[in-house]
Amino acid sequence: MNVRYCLARVASALSLAAFASCASLGASVDNLEALHPSDGRHAYLGTIHGHFSWTMRNAGAVLLGRFGKAVQTVSAAPIEDPVQLCVDELNKLASLDGTHLPTGSTQVEWFARTAAYDPWCLSRETAIAELARAGARLALPERAPDLKLASVSEAEANAALAALVAAAKSAFEQQGDEHRAAFVHECQRMAALPLDFASGLRVLRGVNVLLRAASRRDSRVAPLQPLAVALQRRVLLQAIDLALMDGVPEFVVVGSDPGWPNERVQAAAVRAAVALGGRAKLGEILARNPFAGFGGERLVAALECVAQLGLPEAPPGEHGQAQRALWAETIYATAIEHPDGRVRLAAMGALGTMSGRGLVTLQEVEWQRWWQTEGAAAFRAPAGGEGSSGS
Repeated sequence: MNVRYCLARVASALSLAAFASCASLGASVDNLEALHPSDGRHAYLGTIHGHFSWTMRNAGAVLLGRFGKAVQTVSAAPIEDPVQLCVDELNKLASLDGTHLPTGSTQVEWFARTAAYDPWCLSRETAIAELARAGARLALPERAPDLKLASVSEAEANAALAALVAAAKSAFEQQGDEHRAAFVHECQRMAALPLDFASGLRVLRGVNVLLRAASRRDSRVAPLQPLAVALQRRVLLQAIDLALMDGVPEFVVVGSDPGWPNERVQAAAVRAAVALGGRAKLGEILARNPFAGFGGERLVAALECVAQLGLPEAPPGEHGQAQRALWAETIYATAIEHPDGRVRLAAMGALGTMSGRGLVTLQEVEWQRWWQTEGAAAFRAPAGGEGSSGS
């Protein structure tokens, strides 16, 4: 079965009343698609529409289609600055009402895709910041799913997507409780699958095609709604987790941008991850990535998070308290010795929170005095394994 063909058939079966409300959304999606060919580069030749012209053109296509006519094809034109255009379209997409499910789900799809696959660091950084906002809207569960569990294979994910689309086609084109029950079952089965990032993004994209084609009052897409939310949450967390390292995607042909990894992107991912996961997520990041391995931008981001939330609790295990004590000592040493003034300033802000009394000073001698009289003892790993008293 051709999944794309079936998606198109199902979408055409849904109400066209959704067209006007999704005009700006549709224009941004089409423009972003035109900017991102499959090889990972930004396109320098493509068809880019203004949002008004997109609306008029597609409205005309709907009307002419009823009479068996087609709108004249628009020729591709040079794109002078694809990076700026990409960021502009991401910002336009972000400005739309994400509480409307088709819009919010499409936002997550494109922000996640851009954060993981876009060759330009400015686009990735912009997308990650928007993922954090989308995550706040989605009310992520306190206990995030374990994204490191073994995922189903690509073939299994594609087979499940084909079954979902076939069930949707039957439910939308035919009447009967058995068709709807089969559709609900396939939606629930898909939501339970441990999909990796690429498969989850592909499924979310298919779900969004159907959601965008339906009107707000079309009850036939109701089974897709909880699936769309579950996919958004998973894909969003996976995209941010990938951005913490900002590695090169396997399929990407790197262009003229400095590419991957990029410290500003990694720093944005640290802030986004901690904004959504709190102190526990900050502890997980520090346990996985020692301060010594952080570049300047990512180090500043981590220290600013410590200043905001305090030093995370000790990681589990017999060496957890020693690791927490090492974090504290490293932050103190960074505030005194690091050659970058911005990093030292961020470390001093972290120490101020860790002091437990909001100590504020830019004098290194004051921090040396605090560490020698209070800090070192407060964060020392106790011999008996008891928790330390530092913040």
